[in-house]
Amino acid sequence: MDSNKLDLIKKYVNTKYGDLTGVIQLDGHSNINAIYELCEDYKVDVTNKYIVGFGLGETTTQGIGIKNDVYCSIYYVDKSEYGYKFDEIEKKIKNDGTLRLKKENLKVKYSTLGKYIKRYEFIVLSELVNSTNEIKIEGEEDKL
Repeated sequence: MDSNKLDLIKKYVNTKYGDLTGVIQLDGHSNINAIYELCEDYKVDVTNKYIVGFGLGETTTQGIGIKNDVYCSIYYVDKSEYGYKFDEIEKKIKNDGTLRLKKENLKVKYSTLGKYIKRYEFIVLSELVNSTNEIKIEGEEDKL
């Protein structure tokens, strides 16, 4: 996803103060089908939903994991409006120029996330990044 497309998403991602901002990537055990499985397990009807995205959020001021739950957001288009197959949906989005997503939230136990998410990585940086046009990170080759 190019940086212009990421800018479209940024306005929907926020915390109370936004001390650090960044990017995340996630691998499901069975690509995006893992999100459909999560919905099924948590009794979210996806019959007429084509899932386009997924989000995680924690709002406690006491620290991550205190409540043992995380809020997950499912971002989708209505199949009856957009189509039932990827190619149909993509064509409609390109013709319209706007992607109108719907969002559904559910509360998921932290202990079950590993069933759906295989890997994730995120990087967040301070607003100092706004002062440059290029970032080079030494040690990046030493990934775990």
